Amino acid sequence: MDEMRETAWRDLLFSGFHAIPFRSRRFISLVVLIAVAAYVLSGIYAVGPQQLGVVVRFGKVVADGVAPGIHYHFPFPIEKVYKPKTAEIKKIFLGVRRKRTGGLSQSKGLQMLTGDTNVILVQAVIQYAISDPVKYLFTTEDPNIVIQAAAEEALTRIVGSMGVDSLLTTEKLRAQALVKQRMQEVLDSYNVGVKAIGAYFQEIGPPVEVAYAFRDVASAREDRNRLVNEAEGYRNQVIPMTRGEAERALLDAQAYSKERVERATGEAERFLALLEEYKKSEDLTASRLYLERMEKILPKLKIYVVDRGGKGGISNLRLLLPKTSKK
Repeated sequence: MDEMRETAWRDLLFSGFHAIPFRSRRFISLVVLIAVAAYVLSGIYAVGPQQLGVVVRFGKVVADGVAPGIHYHFPFPIEKVYKPKTAEIKKIFLGVRRKRTGGLSQSKGLQMLTGDTNVILVQAVIQYAISDPVKYLFTTEDPNIVIQAAAEEALTRIVGSMGVDSLLTTEKLRAQALVKQRMQEVLDSYNVGVKAIGAYFQEIGPPVEVAYAFRDVASAREDRNRLVNEAEGYRNQVIPMTRGEAERALLDAQAYSKERVERATGEAERFLALLEEYKKSEDLTASRLYLERMEKILPKLKIYVVDRGGKGGISNLRLLLPKTSKK
């Protein structure tokens, strides 16, 4: 009975189709063929240079990390393709308002409390990128909300753990690194497939009401650092100079001591050698010593020749003495 009904419906369908004029049947066949071809070709998709493809079949991921290029998947509603931009560095602006047109408008910034209970205004830019497309797409309903919350939590924690002086001066770069590290820890705990690239303070400073006090403190700190640097410079100049003079005096003393010791040693050795010779021949050695001494003394003496004119008598040698002034 069922076979008879199926045959009757088939005959009725074909009889109705054959009843249509030939040109109309040909047009309908062409339209159906085009529709089928269009449906089949709708499965062709392209992954851009900065993207990775994720193919989902009836809600289940069947392919992730599809490389850039031309690919094919079963057309909708069998499969669906997501193409997140994994190579793009995205940004979050904290304390900076965004206009509807996409531009930025400056605001006072986020008011935060530092570790030493001072209020400062912070404007920060957070950079991140997608590290795992599947987790980014399907772990949370809106990953941007999670990323925003993680960035604000990290910024609040780090600013609240440091003093205002260090944040405004020497520890600013370290604070940025700590914000990035803390943000990554929060993102990993939520498992959203996002990697923190960097955190940068666009503006950080005191509120306008107390800005003058901070400027005075900063000026005093600069004066202190300048005086300390000048004192350090003077110390670094004087100490090496004094050390050099002390070292030179010590070396001079050591050289003089060595010279005196060597000279005394030489004189003692010479005297001992002379004594040994004197013991061997006392008269000869004494004569030689006398002659050597005379050779040193006689060249310094002045010789005067007194001519008495062939006459005898005694000459007054006082006339040859140098004249001295009378008192």
